[in-house]
Amino acid sequence: MIPEKSIKLCDVAAILEAEVHYSYSRQLAIEIRTARASDLMSEILSDDQVPDMLLTRLCNAQVVRTASVFGIKAVIVVRGSHLSQKIIDLAVEENIVIMTTPGSLFTSCGKLYAHGVRGVLEIPQVQSENP
Repeated sequence: MIPEKSIKLCDVAAILEAEVHYSYSRQLAIEIRTARASDLMSEILSDDQVPDMLLTRLCNAQVVRTASVFGIKAVIVVRGSHLSQKIIDLAVEENIVIMTTPGSLFTSCGKLYAHGVRGVLEIPQVQSENP
């Protein structure tokens, strides 16, 4: 079951007062329903469900590569962390929207939750009809 409420990625940027470092304008119209917050990419890799968006304090290539492999639409780096040009270039190459926000991980997640974004692990997986 997917939550009925979603918000556009451009609204996420506005809510979090985020700076968008890379996106095509059409990507900012993507609907966001779920998010995952973690500084451990191993946690993301071990999950069965893929969030629409990842929030983290990490600002390294592994974050962008993890997002790319799993089809995560956007990465938001919290606490105003500086992104190197190398990370931005990798996001461009992998076509991953990447933003930074001055807010903490906790506050950023709370703001998104208040606007209807839910944790990917809160949503039951859709069971396959094929056994």
